[in-house]
Amino acid sequence: MLFDPGIVVTEPGSSHVLLIVEAKAGGSETTSEPQLRNYMWEMGCPVGLLVSPSKIVLYRNLFTGYSDESVERVGAYPAPLGWSRYADRNCGIEFESRVQSWLEGLKNDRASELTDEAAGAFEQFVIPGLLQGEIHAAGPRLTEFTIQQTT
Repeated sequence: MLFDPGIVVTEPGSSHVLLIVEAKAGGSETTSEPQLRNYMWEMGCPVGLLVSPSKIVLYRNLFTGYSDESVERVGAYPAPLGWSRYADRNCGIEFESRVQSWLEGLKNDRASELTDEAAGAFEQFVIPGLLQGEIHAAGPRLTEFTIQQTT
């Protein structure tokens, strides 16, 4: 299955990826993690996030090998409390948009809804890419309304 992250942070005016984010309101981490790691390795992406309504898993590419084994899991951190409302619902697009807005907010309020442990890891690995890059959806987000209009 082809992996397509929902959110990317790129260098301004470039397609060089600084951070990828896979935001899933439902689904399995065991399926998404290998895909995320492989994508990070293939794209030469230094940082990745696997985000669910309950947790945020941070990965970094060490660039030490010729496979996705050079991508390590830095840690798993609790998601912001308000995100639990997205759990067990069919709201993938809404959740992805919420995560993107949250990332945009982290540029200004770096401790926004993060535990102390997560804030330290984000300050080291995530915030530099957010400050340097442009945050955008990796592709179009089709809403239920949009889908109804096209049929």
